Amino acid sequence: MNIVVSAKIPEELKKKADKYGVKIGSILRESLEKKIKAIEKERLSLRLDEVNEKIGAKVRRQDVVKAVRESRDER
Repeated sequence: MNIVVSAKIPEELKKKADKYGVKIGSILRESLEKKIKAIEKERLSLRLDEVNEKIGAKVRRQDVVKAVRESRDER
């Protein structure tokens, strides 16, 4: 299910996007996905640091990152 999101941009920018065939929706979607992934990565990193402190660094960060990536790849 998709929802509609609107954004105001300068008229000149819209004209240039149309002139060059830039698909604004695609650009916004890609940019938003990239930003959200960066935020999730940062939050996961902070959470991993917290967990690592609690367990006394018995698990290496690389091992946890590898396990998370493998889990994501399985989906």
